[in-house]
Amino acid sequence: MGKKNKKQETGGLQEPKMSVAEREELREEKEREKKRDRKKRDKKEKRERKGIVKTVREVGGELKKVRWPSFARTITQTGVVLGVVVVFSLVIFGIDRGLGALYDLLTRGL
Repeated sequence: MGKKNKKQETGGLQEPKMSVAEREELREEKEREKKRDRKKRDKKEKRERKGIVKTVREVGGELKKVRWPSFARTITQTGVVLGVVVVFSLVIFGIDRGLGALYDLLTRGL
């Protein structure tokens, strides 16, 4: 039961020893990778911004083409919509009352 060597102490997992130059080279490679990733991310964000600006311009161009109704026409159309809503509300109310009365007759017996 003598001395254990380092491989036995660490379970066979021993980090390879690197020289100072190799460590420096590894660090520089990691920095280059980070810069590449940052450039890719920046390009993607720039494309997205261009896409948003283009979309906003297109929307503005389409809104210029819209023919907006006059105030009088807007009031007229609003009146028509309210009239249709009132008529259909009365129809649905009448159907509901009629079906309710029919249900009462059926449950009480004829």
